[in-house]
Amino acid sequence: MLKPVPENISGKTILLRVDLNSNIQEGKPVVSARLKEHAKTISFFSSKKAKIVVLSHQGRKGKPDFVSLKNHLPELEKLTGKKIQFSLWKENFKEKIFSLKEEEILLMENTRFLDFESEEKTPKEHSENEIIKNLADSADLFVLDAFSVSHRSHATVVGFIPLMPSFMGKVLESEIINIEKVLNSKEKPKLLILGGAKPEDSLKTMAFFLKENKTDKVLAGGLLGELIIVSLGYDFGKKQKFFEEKGFLSLIPEIKEIYEPFSEKIFFPKDFALDENGKRTNINVFDLPADFISKDLGENAIKDFSEEISKAKLIVFNGPLGVFEEKEFSKGTKEILQAMKENSGFTFLGGGDTETALSSLGFSKEDFSFVSLSGKASLKFLSGKKLIAIEALKQSKLTLYINFVLFFFS
Repeated sequence: MLKPVPENISGKTILLRVDLNSNIQEGKPVVSARLKEHAKTISFFSSKKAKIVVLSHQGRKGKPDFVSLKNHLPELEKLTGKKIQFSLWKENFKEKIFSLKEEEILLMENTRFLDFESEEKTPKEHSENEIIKNLADSADLFVLDAFSVSHRSHATVVGFIPLMPSFMGKVLESEIINIEKVLNSKEKPKLLILGGAKPEDSLKTMAFFLKENKTDKVLAGGLLGELIIVSLGYDFGKKQKFFEEKGFLSLIPEIKEIYEPFSEKIFFPKDFALDENGKRTNINVFDLPADFISKDLGENAIKDFSEEISKAKLIVFNGPLGVFEEKEFSKGTKEILQAMKENSGFTFLGGGDTETALSSLGFSKEDFSFVSLSGKASLKFLSGKKLIAIEALKQSKLTLYINFVLFFFS
């Protein structure tokens, strides 16, 4: 079992790894549900009279969103209601940490500004880094709250675990509880809805759920649904070139391998909405190939999918079912989400673009049982994969117990 943070943290210094990674517009972060939830974690520890050192990444080297976390300070201060200090890596951060008073917060610079941060090393290897050691020496405990990066063996995600008492935060705990609820639920019928623009990830999730009997039916939309149709011998016409360019046709043998034994459980769209020079037109699967690009579920598919949703007791939704960013092609995703909202069972939503789809289509996370703040990590966990940071926390139980005792008597 993973350990939650002890109650008595007054006066203790916490290294808190969160995920403030945001969409950047005009140099400023777009406030997301993830940013809000991590701000709550920071506020909670501050209210417990702890001293908090916040660690997070933003963007990737070479990308436009690879910016300083100083850009996040104003929004983070608004969300926490606290004045937050800031430190660059080239500054004497140990001195800043040691000078923190109870309830005070220090935000460290973007961890990916450190060349070693993104290196895939073991927790032990990362723990031998001088900066990781210095940070660990400056604090009493480490809290991992960023489930969204727990599948990555990065320095500030796993490097502190061998060095100090390490615990899970409330965001990480909530993600694990709800994903395990999905995987272990006895409710029937169970329904898995897959969409999005990463068919390779959706395919792994579908394979795991079917082979492990975690779902009674799969509704395959988005690119995965289209590729299943291609695997049955249909040609999408103009969009077929897109499949070729992206290398998606290489997935066809794997799709066939899953589809053939589970064909009675896998449902794909009967029709699609095409972008005919900006106008939405409908095409039946039997009328393929098409001269225009498909961008959404068709009218019959929306009706069929909604009917299946109305019968389900547990629903897992991962990824939008069309190009929801374009108003003309948002209908499929919007109506499927509406059907889920009206369902009285357990509804779990995840995937990288899901939160964006919810907000842009007029939904809130309160409309569903649980909305994951993670994309890749939740998909991996749902696919039965072990996440390296979670495993590191589990494997450190003996060390954690010893440090736990020392922590309380220090």
